[in-house]
Amino acid sequence: MIVSYAIQRKSHALICLTPLSDPKSVESWSSDEEMVLKTSTLLTKRQNDEVTFSLYNTIDYSVDRWIQDKQYVPRLLVSAVVFTISYFIFSLAVRDPIPMIDELVISSVLAIVTWRAIARRDSRSAVAQHRRHELKVRSSERQSVIVDELFALEEYLDALESYDTFTLANALCRVGDHALPPLEHTLDEATKGEITELLVLFLRRDAKQLHGLSSQIAALYQSKSSSPKLAGQLYQQAMHKGIDLPLLALAAVLQI
Repeated sequence: MIVSYAIQRKSHALICLTPLSDPKSVESWSSDEEMVLKTSTLLTKRQNDEVTFSLYNTIDYSVDRWIQDKQYVPRLLVSAVVFTISYFIFSLAVRDPIPMIDELVISSVLAIVTWRAIARRDSRSAVAQHRRHELKVRSSERQSVIVDELFALEEYLDALESYDTFTLANALCRVGDHALPPLEHTLDEATKGEITELLVLFLRRDAKQLHGLSSQIAALYQSKSSSPKLAGQLYQQAMHKGIDLPLLALAAVLQI
């Protein structure tokens, strides 16, 4: 069973956490795998559409990555053969004052073009298309399950939205008397662990910068240390690049 979670936010788009974000798991799911979406409340039609779009987008990403990894060795071998053959052909046909330079450039370009052409073909292959279709059908037929305990995560995110950027950056890095509020919830450990893992997967794909930062913040809290320098960097990035500090805080707190 594929279990996904929809986390609702007042001032941001809904977050869809799903194991479909992991390309390595694509091959392990059966064609009749049941999909369940857990939410704190019933979703509106617009929210359901957002979830569907997010799941479809994630499936496209994961299937593409899966087929690329699966076909990596054949693609590498074909590209190497193209490079070798073209190098020897042009080394005999082209006479230049600087030996090898033209041959290497032309052969490298042809190898790169071959690599990309095969990668594009693999993404459109029957195997990839079939797997993509199976998973999208499953996601469209998903079952919704209400989990009241998810309210705690959504309320935590909403509460952090009320913090000003400077205060939240200092709280994330334990500067002075600032610290993140505790996450009070009634989730069992298995569910909390699953949500944490899926949130890390989400950040790794959709917010790579937050993915690395969440581990740093969690390490600060586990070691009970502080980092004014990191707090300053977070403040600057939040002001100029708009990074999502409340989501970063949730990811860090769940990993503590």
